[in-house]
Amino acid sequence: MTKYYSEYRINKRGCECFRTDSFEIARAKLDELNAKRPGIYTMQTRAIQLDRYGCRVRQAGTGRELWEAWQDMGG
Repeated sequence: MTKYYSEYRINKRGCECFRTDSFEIARAKLDELNAKRPGIYTMQTRAIQLDRYGCRVRQAGTGRELWEAWQDMGG
């Protein structure tokens, strides 16, 4: 079974303003921000595969982490 680590970020008009690894925290923050100024915030997620030791998978040669692209979750 393949395991993944996920990150969530909140954008305000395309600029990142909050990031966390907890969906619950991100959702609560998005609700808080939308209560103040509705309609200008969106949430995105991305994931990275973990190896059998729980470490993030890295690209051979460069050592860069192999994150997926950010995906919109709406707002």
